[in-house]
Amino acid sequence: MEPSISPIKSFRGHSDYLNRVVFSKQGNELRIISTCKDKTVRIWDVETANQVGDPFEGHGCSTGGLAVSMDGRRIVSGAEDGRVIIWDTDTKEIIRCLSHHTGYIYCMQFSPDEKRLASASGDGTLKIWDVGTGELVFDIDDHQDDVWEVAYSPNGTKIASSSKDCTIRIWSALTGKQQTQPLSHDSPVSSIVWSLDSRRIISACFNGQIYFWSAPTGAQLGSPLRAHSDAIITLAISPDSELIGSASVDGTAKLWSTTTRKPFGLVLQHAKWVSAIAFSPNGQLVATGGRENIIFLWDISQESNVMTNVVSASFISPASNFISYIDQPSASSDDLSASSAPAPDELPDGTEFPPGNVGLHHAATSPSLSLPSRDHSHDEISTALSVEPSHGIQVPPEVMNSRDAAASPPPSLPPPGSSHPQIAAAFASSPVLASPRKSFLKRFPMFDRSAASVDSKWWKFPRIGNIMQRLHRNVEPQADV
Repeated sequence: MEPSISPIKSFRGHSDYLNRVVFSKQGNELRIISTCKDKTVRIWDVETANQVGDPFEGHGCSTGGLAVSMDGRRIVSGAEDGRVIIWDTDTKEIIRCLSHHTGYIYCMQFSPDEKRLASASGDGTLKIWDVGTGELVFDIDDHQDDVWEVAYSPNGTKIASSSKDCTIRIWSALTGKQQTQPLSHDSPVSSIVWSLDSRRIISACFNGQIYFWSAPTGAQLGSPLRAHSDAIITLAISPDSELIGSASVDGTAKLWSTTTRKPFGLVLQHAKWVSAIAFSPNGQLVATGGRENIIFLWDISQESNVMTNVVSASFISPASNFISYIDQPSASSDDLSASSAPAPDELPDGTEFPPGNVGLHHAATSPSLSLPSRDHSHDEISTALSVEPSHGIQVPPEVMNSRDAAASPPPSLPPPGSSHPQIAAAFASSPVLASPRKSFLKRFPMFDRSAASVDSKWWKFPRIGNIMQRLHRNVEPQADV
């Protein structure tokens, strides 16, 4: 077992497994909102670890997707029956119900201006709603299977969705048109997050790997990160985009640097699989939950000491300017020519892909849904599936500690109140690494992940189809993960 830290608090009250957790700050009070298989939505006070009032009980089945407004006064929850409810946080009264979905609501997110709401469902559709009126703005059914995650870009111009069909699709938030060709993966894509500058998408899959993409071009950036020994259920990204958190069926949650793609701190170990993870607004706390029916709170503010001992600050540029081999599109050749250049980061305005490849229905012209055919009921669980870790695949522990300190020059001290190590401004002018790949890896062996790479032939996925569905059913795995 990899070295791990201990949670600082636990929140108990749910009677079944957790599906989503989100931090919310209302005034000076920091809270956690959660959805669960027990059909409820609950609010927790972070300071006392107590539940705030009675649970929200307007749903008659398992609650899944969850979104909270910036001021904390509105909560939106989705459920197994396809029903979306907008709540008043203070009164716990229902403001509005949205009922166009016909399958499980896995994920929801407000647009940055909170005028629209996006929802992803097991019915294979992505829907965009007008929050003020409750009207359906866009009904997108281009995915060929369950849509598991939806996320607005921080600048509000694009929407990304991930699916069981092993793709990510990127859409214009204004027109609903597809912006790039589908971003294809080797495995169902369980979760996605955007970088703060809206130029990168990070995705997680059931093969335990994390992928990095250019949002404007759809190009894959470097090789995937081999993060977990089993399926990743969800990702979260810190407010400053410096860290991502991953939650997995392997019973762990882990933190990663988005700049170096190396582990940050120690493992957040659970007894069973982990299905929910979230960062606090200041990035110093992480909440996780899963099959233990408990929310755990972790203080990662001291974990930056581990990070500063992993990589010398002289190797790092600010995330938005970091250009090296690991942030170049994947190449089939073993060498990178000095004349090679990454694909342009922006496409001309108005660029759209042929409508034949896009399954979009505007609500004004298509009141009835045209759903892709399904070969199974949402209530069916394939008995052929297993949630046990794949055999023959070992993930070497990569957690660093203070023993590495001697190999790295002392980093710049962060300013008071900072939760993560800051990068000195002088490093922003570091020259772009243009040497061939082999020379680069010889010079900086810490970035060589070839020894830990995963040949996709080892990952056959007969068991993948319904792990996400099993999260939302009263069906326990054959053995604890």
